[in-house]
Amino acid sequence: MYNKILMPTSQFWTAEERIPISQKKVSVQAENGLSYSLGQQINFVIPSTVGYMMPSETYLRMDVRVQGTENVPIGLDGDLGANVLIRDIRISSGGAQNQILEEIQNVNVLSALKYDYETNDNLKQKRALTEGTVLKSNKSRPNNDGTDTNMNNLTTNPYFYTSTGDLTDDSYRTVKCLLKLPTGIFQNDKIFPLAMTQGLRIEIILENSNRVFSQLETSLKNKRVTSNAVFHSINGSNASRAQWTSGANASFVFLERQNGIISVESCPFKVGDQIAFVHPSVDSVTAPGDSRISASAGGVFPGPSASTTKVKITAVTYDTSANIGGSSAATGLVRLNFAEQKNEWTTDITGTVNPLPAGKPTNQFFVYSCGVDEAASFAPTCSVDNVELQVQQVEMPAGYISKMNSMLKAGGAMNYDFLSFTNYKYSQLQSDRVVNIRLPIQNSRCKSILAIPTDATPYTAKQSVSAETTYQVNNLTRDTGGGAYSYNNSTRSGLVGIADHASNYQFIYNGKLNPNRKVPLNRISVNGELLALNQQSIIENEKALRMADIDPLSFDKFQENFFIGRSLSLASGVYDARGKDFNLQVEYQETIGPTKPKLWNCFVGHLRRIVVKGDSIALEV
Repeated sequence: MYNKILMPTSQFWTAEERIPISQKKVSVQAENGLSYSLGQQINFVIPSTVGYMMPSETYLRMDVRVQGTENVPIGLDGDLGANVLIRDIRISSGGAQNQILEEIQNVNVLSALKYDYETNDNLKQKRALTEGTVLKSNKSRPNNDGTDTNMNNLTTNPYFYTSTGDLTDDSYRTVKCLLKLPTGIFQNDKIFPLAMTQGLRIEIILENSNRVFSQLETSLKNKRVTSNAVFHSINGSNASRAQWTSGANASFVFLERQNGIISVESCPFKVGDQIAFVHPSVDSVTAPGDSRISASAGGVFPGPSASTTKVKITAVTYDTSANIGGSSAATGLVRLNFAEQKNEWTTDITGTVNPLPAGKPTNQFFVYSCGVDEAASFAPTCSVDNVELQVQQVEMPAGYISKMNSMLKAGGAMNYDFLSFTNYKYSQLQSDRVVNIRLPIQNSRCKSILAIPTDATPYTAKQSVSAETTYQVNNLTRDTGGGAYSYNNSTRSGLVGIADHASNYQFIYNGKLNPNRKVPLNRISVNGELLALNQQSIIENEKALRMADIDPLSFDKFQENFFIGRSLSLASGVYDARGKDFNLQVEYQETIGPTKPKLWNCFVGHLRRIVVKGDSIALEV
């Protein structure tokens, strides 16, 4: 079914008249099958017979299904959705010439930066409809008024559904995704002449399993643990809470009635999951006390005995008879059942820890999932099925096509410009305190540089999901309600930039310092309560994002996704970087050095030009 529209020819190439065109969707199947696993390559060929297409209205369609293990709800990255699956992408002309027109490595790192900074509630809701991203849910809010993120969402998560306390294979959903390809060609709103490039060949390499999965943040020990469920008692009485004393047995525990812990549906713990209890030190910057390491900090259950069985949940119920008495008018508590266990620690697990510093929460024992931590192996899967390109075909009038072909045969040329990115990578050792990153930029029409230092530690999927040893974004995150300190480890390792105690930076190119003074980063990198941006760095980053055609709508994740930006031009201008000897120098704090090795993904935004002349296709970069 064709839809007729009038298109100004300036959207295609320069002309003075308007021409009537028609458009329709054309489905292009992948060359190498319909079903794929992580790490595999997907190939498409858009034939020249399609003629012309509107790239910005062309989409990658696929069905995504995540499958977790260890009875722990697992999904894809909540901010990126299915975009996290696209690691590398290459686009070439068709035919025998096979000219590479665009290639972006680690494009999901660039997509993560775009989605973290070019974001607002409207964009988040739109992306959630088609791209498999996750929205916040009021039914899954963190406790103690902690930081609310989309990775707390249990009740409306697109990847799984749990109306009961059970998590089965049937709990996982097939998510239908429709994505714009994250490339300059396919983000362009100018008609693309497939007939003149002999079609297009598209190669997509899917990401590996250690970077795509996420666990609910309200069930993690190393991700704002004070936002987790809180231990109430072992008797459910609000008037006289029974603590789980040292040496005593118990076969169930009750959870504090707070925010999301008000129903089985909103409880992050499922049947078959393993749980533990943690008492974070309220006045220390050290990690929350884990009794499997040291019992002195308060303790984690199970106990130190090697024969102690793990606390595996056998039932999750909502007990309407609980929470009766005292000052609370509400009744009912979530109850976790398990086989009878003994508290083998010298510390009591209790909902009323005294004495407490002023302003701290009265309930200090938090519950977390250790199912992933304790698993001998953790291997969630993700299948990608029914993959196809939905190409927006545009039909030009026959007379116009004939006219343009005649012009090309007569020696004329067609130029097609688009904004693309080239990733210049640099590996940094953890021990490096001063880093000189050479950028061998060979692009003639540059717009900006977006330098993203990702954690290069080779984490397994188990380590990434649990955030057990990942980069510590800050260790003094003060939750606004309770005031307790807790760790905030990254759950997006390899996808986002890390400041990691960076002190300042400066670019050097064309024999000049740019800017002429070092840009300070101390307020971004500090591990303390001063969680703020340096004014100069935010101005530099804002300009760089705009010139990269990324609208900087939010700087909320300046710490969780750190980058260094440099604008190379203004407005519609460009900068010829060839032969300019580009260097980025980053200095780190002397007292506290970097904690992680890094892979710097330095994306240079620049204009590319496809030149079609006769039967030849050339690329100007």
